[in-house]
Amino acid sequence: MSPEIRILYQLCHSEIFESTIATESDLKAWVANGRYLVKDKLSLKTSKARSLVSCKFNLLVRDTDFLYASLANDCNRFAQSSIESVSVIKQDAALPKNISWPLIQMYYASFFAIHAILRLFGKACSQFESDHMEAVLDIAMATNQHNGATNIENGFYFTKFCKRKQELSFGKLKDSHADTWSSFSDLLANLIQMIPDFTNGLSTQKDKTMDLLIKLKDLISKSGSQRGNWLSKIRNKVNYQHSHGAWYPYQSGNYSHELLYRNKLWMNDPSTFDHSLCKNDIDTFFCIGNSIISLMYHLMKYGFDRSDRVSNTFRNGAFRLVNQIDSN
Repeated sequence: MSPEIRILYQLCHSEIFESTIATESDLKAWVANGRYLVKDKLSLKTSKARSLVSCKFNLLVRDTDFLYASLANDCNRFAQSSIESVSVIKQDAALPKNISWPLIQMYYASFFAIHAILRLFGKACSQFESDHMEAVLDIAMATNQHNGATNIENGFYFTKFCKRKQELSFGKLKDSHADTWSSFSDLLANLIQMIPDFTNGLSTQKDKTMDLLIKLKDLISKSGSQRGNWLSKIRNKVNYQHSHGAWYPYQSGNYSHELLYRNKLWMNDPSTFDHSLCKNDIDTFFCIGNSIISLMYHLMKYGFDRSDRVSNTFRNGAFRLVNQIDSN
């Protein structure tokens, strides 16, 4: 395993790979299960109906093993979706220049991968329904922490687990794609800052790890995409505006088609991708996608191996899928 992965893994929540609890619970089920206390009185805002509601709160985790098992299930599910999506990208013999749906498949493979990566570091972007939020409000009311709130808004939330405080914080987001990319970009920035002081290793290895993350952060922020959602913007242009010659009759589409359809590139180490060789947006798009999936896969593989492969979740999930793909 490369030094960059070993450095970066030190900042992961390794407990995700050490969990042996037999449960299919995910983060949503964990919230509904109620194994927590509401730490502070709920912060409030006035809704359109002029009632007091909350969309930001902190929970004190009473059973961290169950939380990590839930995060492991989420991480494994997204990793499987990512690997399966990238692995079915194939060139159609009748339409060899077609790249429209392959690009969209690569987008979702990358999008699922960043969901998995976020969870490796104790973070998540998740959609919570009314029954999930009602469970939190019930506990807040039972412990007099509801602060007069009559409702906690359901919807898309960013969550972050602080191991030291045993605290899981929730904050409402608006856009499931743009906000997830923004959360991933923020994670990269946070890791770049933490590597010098909070990891062990040679300074040259730390520098290379930071360079890897800086390049990736810069690439997903291309062309003024300050929230790190460049892939999402290109996907939208191809999907809704039929841009880049991706659809028939493929005008102006001069791409490295053979490179685009090499759907096992993500098995290579993330440090091996040379984005400077990309000649256009489409080449760059696929190169970034493979880099992100590679980062996810190698962090997971290193964590899985270091924990002596004790996790049934990953052994029977993402790594069984990888073995099947790798054997063909």
